[in-house]
Amino acid sequence: MKYETTQMYNYIKETPEALNHIVADRKNILSAFIDKYKNTCIDQIYIIGSGTSYNAGLATKAFLEEILNIKVIVQFPTIFKNQEKIFSKDTLVIGVSQGGQSFSTVYGLDSAREKGLYTAALSSNKEARIFDHADTRIDLAIGEEKSGPKTKGYCGTICTLMLLGLELSIKKGIIKKEDYEDYLNRINIVINNLPQVIQCSSKWYCSIKDKLLPAKRVFVIGYDTNYATALEGSLKILETIRQSSSGYELEEFIHGIYNCINSECHIFYIGSETEYKKRALLLKKTLQDMTQHHYFIGSPREVDDKANTDLIIDFIDDYFFSVLEYIIPLQVIAALAPIDLGINPDIPADPQFHQKMESK
Repeated sequence: MKYETTQMYNYIKETPEALNHIVADRKNILSAFIDKYKNTCIDQIYIIGSGTSYNAGLATKAFLEEILNIKVIVQFPTIFKNQEKIFSKDTLVIGVSQGGQSFSTVYGLDSAREKGLYTAALSSNKEARIFDHADTRIDLAIGEEKSGPKTKGYCGTICTLMLLGLELSIKKGIIKKEDYEDYLNRINIVINNLPQVIQCSSKWYCSIKDKLLPAKRVFVIGYDTNYATALEGSLKILETIRQSSSGYELEEFIHGIYNCINSECHIFYIGSETEYKKRALLLKKTLQDMTQHHYFIGSPREVDDKANTDLIIDFIDDYFFSVLEYIIPLQVIAALAPIDLGINPDIPADPQFHQKMESK
């Protein structure tokens, strides 16, 4: 199969194994961080990062607030450095950069230390520059990922940040052991369902590609925790297919963005199982007169009128952990569509861009 010659697609298929490893080895991976902060009063957390790192932080925000019972703020490093006013010294700032060389994340961590805040850095690069600018390090233990657009690393970052919060919470006595075990069981159920999601998503792409490949303008709509999925999914499509792609929160889209929809627009709906699923289905129906290009991604529940372009499969649909499932179909599109368009998704449009911009 020609698609399997690309690193990006193979990394997607490696994701379940990588996440299983992170869960199994979590105590070792997180030991330095937990030892550093288990007895430290922390009343809020900032997660700073750019692009995929930012989106991964946003995907974990709700879960971290739930289990730690503190405020979690996700911010771009430069905005954190230049605009955020921190009113508590008991603030932990976690800088995330998979490659570990992002200058903006370095500057954000430096700013946090100058303010007297606690810091940690998360990267898959053992020689990461950001490790030298934080009080402690967290290894993103996903193995190799050399392609430009990150997929395995996105899910790995989410998983690591969630487990970081879970381990810190149990160590501090914030949650009970039975709740800790329940969360671990829930995340394992989702991870074990990912091979099925990857397989179904690959078949789905092959069934819709003739309609999708001419697309010049793509929208991805999500809600609740999967607003982050909409942002990351649209980013992946933009990075690899290299056409206009935007991600929006459902109600934000309804409050004005819909005005720009025309017959050439292609719209993906992330139909996760929350109270807003009916709203997403209604939006799809409402926009039928404006464009015929719709792709609904979700479980069979409440989907009474399945179109041949929809991906309706058995997602686990856990409120917190569904972010690991719903990104997969969009990652698959971002990995496979470029091949059919004559683009190598593993290689950036300008491999020297960050050197020219002095950003990494």
